[in-house]
Amino acid sequence: MRNTIANGFIASIATFGAVSCSAQASPDVQPELVEGTAAYAQYGPWNIYQTGSDAFGLSCAAVASLPGSYDAVRIERVADGYVFGVNGFSRDSFGEDGEYPLAFWFDSETPIATEGMGRFVKDPAFPDDDWLSAFSTSEELHGDGAFGGIYTADQIVFEVSNPGNRTGTDEVQMAFPIGTGEVLLRSLDQCYDMAMHYAQETEDRMPPCRSDGLRLPLSGLCPEAAAAYLSVVEGPEPELAAESCEWALGEAWLADMLVLYRAAQCSGRTSRLLGGAGAHMASLELIETAYHEDGSAFGKLEEPIRYADVMTLFKGKPAQDVQHRALYGLQREVPRSCKARKMDDVEDGYIVDVSAAMRARQPQDQPPAQLCGAYGYGDDANLWRVFQGYAWFIYRGQDAYEDIDYRSLTLLEPDGEGGWSLVR
Repeated sequence: MRNTIANGFIASIATFGAVSCSAQASPDVQPELVEGTAAYAQYGPWNIYQTGSDAFGLSCAAVASLPGSYDAVRIERVADGYVFGVNGFSRDSFGEDGEYPLAFWFDSETPIATEGMGRFVKDPAFPDDDWLSAFSTSEELHGDGAFGGIYTADQIVFEVSNPGNRTGTDEVQMAFPIGTGEVLLRSLDQCYDMAMHYAQETEDRMPPCRSDGLRLPLSGLCPEAAAAYLSVVEGPEPELAAESCEWALGEAWLADMLVLYRAAQCSGRTSRLLGGAGAHMASLELIETAYHEDGSAFGKLEEPIRYADVMTLFKGKPAQDVQHRALYGLQREVPRSCKARKMDDVEDGYIVDVSAAMRARQPQDQPPAQLCGAYGYGDDANLWRVFQGYAWFIYRGQDAYEDIDYRSLTLLEPDGEGGWSLVR
C-alpha cells in the first residue's frame, strides 16, 4: 500500500517538475474550482473540495490557512489513505529528487511522530502552490496507534529540517488548529465516497446543490435536503445568547446513524455535537460552542459536555421504557411514587418524578430536589424524549442560553444507495 502512494509521489514529481513555490495560498485560502474539481463543504476554516491528479486519481482535500497568514495546511483523502502537507517551501531548495525529511504529529505533547521523506504534491485547485507532503495509511489513522490521535487532537504539527533558514534553527515547526479531527476525517471520507459514487454512475464530478451552496460535511446532504428531513417537535424554543446568533443545521455521527439538529451559530462559530457508542447505550457530547469567547475558529471546549444518552426502546409503551431506564437498579433507593410522567409542553417529552402530592410536601422555597435518581426530575431543564425507536435523556442543564435545540434532534440512516433516509 505504501508503495502505491510512493510511486504516485514519484510520478507527480516527474510530471510536474521542479517548480518554485513563489506564490502561496493567500489568507482565508479558497480553492480554484477548475475542471475536475468541485466544492463540497466547509468546517470552520477548512475548505473541503473534490479534486484529483494524474498521480493520485480522484480525491478529496481540505485546506486551511492560519489566521492572517500565507501558511496553509492540506489534508487529502486518496484511495490508500491520507496525504498531509504544508505550503511555503520551494522545490528548488530541496534537492534534485524533490525529497526532504518531514515529520508530523497531532498535538504538541504527542511523543511519537510519523517521520519520513516529504515529497511535493501539486493540486489543480491551487496552481501556484506546492505542498511538501507525507502519507499515512488509513489503518494508521483509524487504528489504535499514535496517529489515531487525530480524532481527538486540537492541532497538527509539521516539522521540516531546513538548515540556514531565517528562524535561526535547523528544525522548523508549524502548528495548525484542526478543530475536531473526527469531524474533519469523516468529512473527507464522505466527500471521497460521494465523489467515487458520482464518478462511477455519471463519469462526472459531484454536482452542486440546487442553491449553489455547500453541503453538510458529514452527510454530504445539501442544506435544502437536510432541512426537509429535520423534524422540530412542539415545545418551548431554547434561547440564543444574542440577537446576532441564529440557528444553523448541525450533524453528528451516532453509531451507524446520523443525527441532524439545529445548532447555535454566532460570529462564524457553530455549536457541535460528537457521538459515541458504548455497550448499553449511545451518547452525544457538546464539543464546540458558538458562545466561546477565545476568538478561535471552532470554539472547541477544553472538556466535552454531556448532552444526551440514547437507549433502544424495548417496552410496549414509551412511558414504560423511560421509567425502566431511569429507575433501573434504584427501586429500593427512591420513593415508590417515582414514575414516568408525560410533559404538557413538549410533544414527546417525559420526566420521571414523584407524585404531585409528594412533590407538594417538599420545601417550596428551595429548588426542586432530585428524588428519582440521576435521570429524574430536578432543578434543571433535563428531560426525556421518545422518538424514532429510541429513548433520549437530554441534559439541557440550567444555563439561560442553549447550544442545541433539543426539539430538533432527528435520526437518519444510510439508504444503501449512497443517500439517507429517516429512521423509522
